[in-house]
Amino acid sequence: MTSASADQQDTLFAVPNTIASDATLNELEQTIQDVFRTRVVSGTSEGAMTVADLTRRATAAETRASSLVAKLEPYQNIFKTMLDVLGPAPAKDAPPEPATLTAQRSRLLRAKQDLDTRLTRARLYALQAHQLVQVLGQRNDAVQQAMLLQRFPSPAAPAFWSNLSTEAASNLARVREFAGETAGTIAGTARGSALMTLLICLAGAGILFTAPFFLLTQARRAAARLLPDGRVRRIGAVVIYSACCAAFSGGSALVLWLGITGASDVDGSSLARLAGFVGAQIPLAGFILGAATAMLAPRKPDWRLVPLGNAAARALGPYALWFALLLILRGVLRYIDTESGLGPFGVQTSDLVFVFAAAPLLFMTPKQIMRSGETGQDDTPPLQSTIGRIARILAFVISVFCVIASLIGYIPLGYTMLSWICSMVITVLGLSLVFLLVNDLASTVFISSGPLGCHLVRLGLSPRLVDQSVTVFSGLFSILLLFVGIAVAQSGGDFDFSVISGNIGKVVFGQSIGGITLSFDVILKCIAIPVIGYYLIRLTRNWLSGRLFPTTNLDLGSQTSIITIFTYAAWIVIGLTVMSTIGITVSSMTWVVSALSVGIGFGLQSIVQNFVSGIILLAERPVTIGDLVQINGTTGDIRRISVRSTDIGLSDGSTMIVPNSQFITSAVRNVTLGHPAGALSVSIGMPVGTDLTKAVSVMSETLGTVSGLLKDPAPGVTVASITLDTVTLTASAKTSSPRNVDSVANAVRFALWSALQDAGIVASVEPEKNTQGTATGAQPDKISQTDAPAGSTKKTES
Repeated sequence: MTSASADQQDTLFAVPNTIASDATLNELEQTIQDVFRTRVVSGTSEGAMTVADLTRRATAAETRASSLVAKLEPYQNIFKTMLDVLGPAPAKDAPPEPATLTAQRSRLLRAKQDLDTRLTRARLYALQAHQLVQVLGQRNDAVQQAMLLQRFPSPAAPAFWSNLSTEAASNLARVREFAGETAGTIAGTARGSALMTLLICLAGAGILFTAPFFLLTQARRAAARLLPDGRVRRIGAVVIYSACCAAFSGGSALVLWLGITGASDVDGSSLARLAGFVGAQIPLAGFILGAATAMLAPRKPDWRLVPLGNAAARALGPYALWFALLLILRGVLRYIDTESGLGPFGVQTSDLVFVFAAAPLLFMTPKQIMRSGETGQDDTPPLQSTIGRIARILAFVISVFCVIASLIGYIPLGYTMLSWICSMVITVLGLSLVFLLVNDLASTVFISSGPLGCHLVRLGLSPRLVDQSVTVFSGLFSILLLFVGIAVAQSGGDFDFSVISGNIGKVVFGQSIGGITLSFDVILKCIAIPVIGYYLIRLTRNWLSGRLFPTTNLDLGSQTSIITIFTYAAWIVIGLTVMSTIGITVSSMTWVVSALSVGIGFGLQSIVQNFVSGIILLAERPVTIGDLVQINGTTGDIRRISVRSTDIGLSDGSTMIVPNSQFITSAVRNVTLGHPAGALSVSIGMPVGTDLTKAVSVMSETLGTVSGLLKDPAPGVTVASITLDTVTLTASAKTSSPRNVDSVANAVRFALWSALQDAGIVASVEPEKNTQGTATGAQPDKISQTDAPAGSTKKTES
């Protein structure tokens, strides 16, 4: 081996050391140990902050360790392949190998051992970090619950204000420290060239802040151009304008922050942390103001989305501004609760301000809707639906409950509940707008009769397929929105993207209940697998019946049996695949099998019997589709054979459904098995003095002229019986199929009667027994009819 290749090989051996160095692995180990050894004080805000910080560190350690594992694992296969190429070391008695191969094998073994050690450590740290994240999640729930139910002295009692005055000095010092830090940051920005940056950013923030005031008309024009008339156009205008307001308000806050800080790095400062909490609420406030303005449309009733009168729409405008200011206050309080360093009573005082600011809004909004609707100045009456009444009652109860809870000392409970409600109002509003927009677009634009649906139909898709796809997509999207709402609710309403995304991941991609996975992707797979399987089965069935079977000698029954067995086997495979996707295994189905065995023993015997009989019918094919059968006194054509029953078409056009077990346990006459010919016989009674030779000759010639009778074997006439006063002649013949026996027999009767009359032979046609031929050549029962001399008819049966 050349030196260049050796250097390259040594570089490959050194890659695992560069990916997961000893320093990196030691740092991961130290982080996990620090998280594990940190003590958490329950029931305090400091404890909640500690748990949140530990969770972030443990999650980061888990992510980093998992990344190292993913990068190291491919090298295991590389080293294993290289060792397989070199082969094992030669045995003692074998010839020695070249020294270069021995040295290369030694280096490779050492590198593989080093890789295994680093990979084992990385996997261990990933597992430990994952366990820590789970434990911290449970601990965080316990800390939050303890804080939620923590009781302070009542704000109406002197003890609360006494404790607040006790910590006033430290709180004021902390406020002065924050004010000094903020003033220093702004003063540093205002000096020198940064002043121009501040002025430009202030101007840009002002432009971005005022831009939404001029965009409402443009948003409505865009919706009018893009969307058809109706509710979908109004919803589109609301979505476009509210999204613009959220984006412009967030951009305005960002530009303002860049101007204040002069684009310098102030991460970790108190001002940066406050800006982070408040900045997260500003886009939400802009969204609420934009959505309220577009939905209420006080000056444009034609664009109003909610069914409210003009007075109610105008009256609710200030309430939307009130709610937006509450969101900004909520961001400030989040900083005070977690990062400010204020004393517990100072924190609770700020939370109490939020409670007494939010509870009246929750109480007064539905009252204002009712009050404005009762003025009589509007054409549209207020809503009086059951949902509206329940919402008004809940708003009243929650607002009163939060105020009372705060007054008796449960300030965290009242604050948390109102804060969560504020978050859920934004979530429900946003998801509802998206839900309405998607569903209305599906029913107006993407449907087969809509503008875009027509294009899809012209491309070759069937209208039914387009409508089905749109319906399924809108339903799945609704389920996804529901999962997002659940994830936001589980996050406590803080709109923390990492927490929400983690909850969405758990709900959508990783939730397991009792070993069975219930998640959005599993739902998609469970829907997609049967749908795709259905079209694949139909495609295969069409290929078998249209392409393969015409090139074979299989009859219709064999083709039908093959297609039926293939269809059921394919659906069984699809069902097992769906069960495997959900997580249902054979071991987990043991109790189901046990229950089925008991059920079969008691009540499912006939179902199982019919199922097994259906399999036998499809495999042995004693009867097939198209056969004419007689079972239990009923005669008809077999139209369909399934695993449970067989459909028999009767002569009157109806269908009789027969359980398959009757075809196995009962006597069945298959008239068309082997494609036999039909047989008929007509008996004619004549007086003893009749010229039999002439009669036989006339009848034989007449049978040769009747269409529908087979020439081979040729029809025949025989003397059936001779009595004292009657000679009976019987005409026998074959038809091409048992199905036309009745019609041909009727033609034979008319032909024989006419021929005998024309020949001057007095005779009467007796009721004959038409037999449908079988493979065994069964004979019909005989029914003779003798003409009396006076022309009367006498019937006898034998």
